[in-house]
Amino acid sequence: MNNLFGMLLTAKSKCVSSLANYPRFIQWVAIPLLILGCASLTNAIILLLCGYNPVQAYTAAARVSLGSVSGLSETLVKTTPFLMTGLSVGIAFRCGIWNIGAEGQLLVGALGATWFGTRLAYMIPHTSWIGVPLCLTTAILTGGLWGVIPAILKVTRNVNEVISTIMLNYVAIHLMGLMIEGGPLQETSKIGSQSDSVVEWVRLTRFVAQYRLHYGIVIALVLAVVLTFVLFRTTFGYQLRAVGEGAAAAKAAGISVARNTLQVFFISGALAGLGGAIELMALANELTKSFSPGYGYTAIAVALMAKLHPLGTVATALLFGALSRGSFAMEGEIGISGKVTWMMQAIILLYVIGFSSARLFNKQSTKQP
Repeated sequence: MNNLFGMLLTAKSKCVSSLANYPRFIQWVAIPLLILGCASLTNAIILLLCGYNPVQAYTAAARVSLGSVSGLSETLVKTTPFLMTGLSVGIAFRCGIWNIGAEGQLLVGALGATWFGTRLAYMIPHTSWIGVPLCLTTAILTGGLWGVIPAILKVTRNVNEVISTIMLNYVAIHLMGLMIEGGPLQETSKIGSQSDSVVEWVRLTRFVAQYRLHYGIVIALVLAVVLTFVLFRTTFGYQLRAVGEGAAAAKAAGISVARNTLQVFFISGALAGLGGAIELMALANELTKSFSPGYGYTAIAVALMAKLHPLGTVATALLFGALSRGSFAMEGEIGISGKVTWMMQAIILLYVIGFSSARLFNKQSTKQP
């Protein structure tokens, strides 16, 4: 199996190198399809070795995730947190900032929304036109400020952001546990390790009552369009991309690397925090320890597979949303173990990371004299 995976990854790297000479549009379409094809082939072999029929598994996943109105609705519900955290990671990576802390920023954003929705919301008029924007703003600020912490460490002490953001993920997890397990945000009855439900006037409404699809997907799609415009049509976006391409050159051109680092970390944290608030206000309604299954970590693959483009992130987030929804069909209808479906998703992540590493290696090789 290791040899097979290595052969597929090597073949994919050669294909990626050959695709570099083709027009940009072809690269945008062909490379994700190449990654998905290699991962699907590997996963099919894994399913065969585990005694399952891959055709039946893939058919069930496609039918449940995309084959009906209810299935598509659930897929879009799963897509929303992947899209929000993918945008968060993508804009940071564009600036050359390796923000691995989207998971913690999402949790802190949800924590801020919980604080507002269970404690402060009673102090404002009981209308969603006021409550929802204020709750979302609270999550944006808490997520953004949490994101600024590693930025300050990087700017003032030159602390590697990969290390600081990973460590802050665990700080956020334990902070959330402290708040909802015997802390000030635990439910009033003090029985379970969870918060009270957020009040009705700070909840996001659904499109149709019988489906769970909510207006959070609209917020995420609008943000993807806005970020595309900001990155590629504004001076601020040009400065972010310039710092990402070469901090030394950007600094020589008069662009403040420190200021852009602080700004992009705040934006990145704010997007992840907003994603956490949307999940809380639209679906969960109460904060628990199992609030996030790891959206912030999967977001790295979502952003990389989209080549860090906000509109491309919409497509890759939809793919991961369909995979997440389809895994339930594999478990429920085919009887595939949950461990196998998690491994299948991990295979896709490995191929995405492998492609990104190969592309980075090829890029560095071309720079050498």
